[in-house]
Amino acid sequence: MRMYSKSCSRNVKYMNNKGFTMLEMLYAFSIFLLVVSFFPLFFKYIMGDEQFETRLNRMEWHVFVNQIKKELRLADEIKVSDNRLVLTKHGQTILYEKHGTNLRRRVDFKGHEIILQQVDSFRFSPIQDGAKLTLSDLYGQNYSVLLYSFVSLDEHYASE
Repeated sequence: MRMYSKSCSRNVKYMNNKGFTMLEMLYAFSIFLLVVSFFPLFFKYIMGDEQFETRLNRMEWHVFVNQIKKELRLADEIKVSDNRLVLTKHGQTILYEKHGTNLRRRVDFKGHEIILQQVDSFRFSPIQDGAKLTLSDLYGQNYSVLLYSFVSLDEHYASE
């Protein structure tokens, strides 16, 4: 029995003198790669990108406002009904409505063009010569804009 235990200790000493084997190195390298692969996720939570999201939402809002103002200026007729904005332009019906958390644009009740994302609630309300849009996003920020049409203003100046 003593010989068996002595021979085992000799083998362990002999194996330890050889250093790392290729299999041990691959195992250690795979653990290292696994740990390193989680670094981007940790940085995302540590750095926090809420400020970036807010800035992106503001830029998206300004682009949306400029696009809808341009389309409203060129519209022949404006109607606000059931919290939808319906424009008539060159015989086409253009509809702005909410779809899930998005604000979408449809032409002749066809298509599905997303024009604003992360929308919690919005309200179109009619005003003289246009519409007012009040919007709240999923981050709790509120936006508001007055949209005017030049068609009715042209009719007003033409009658004078």
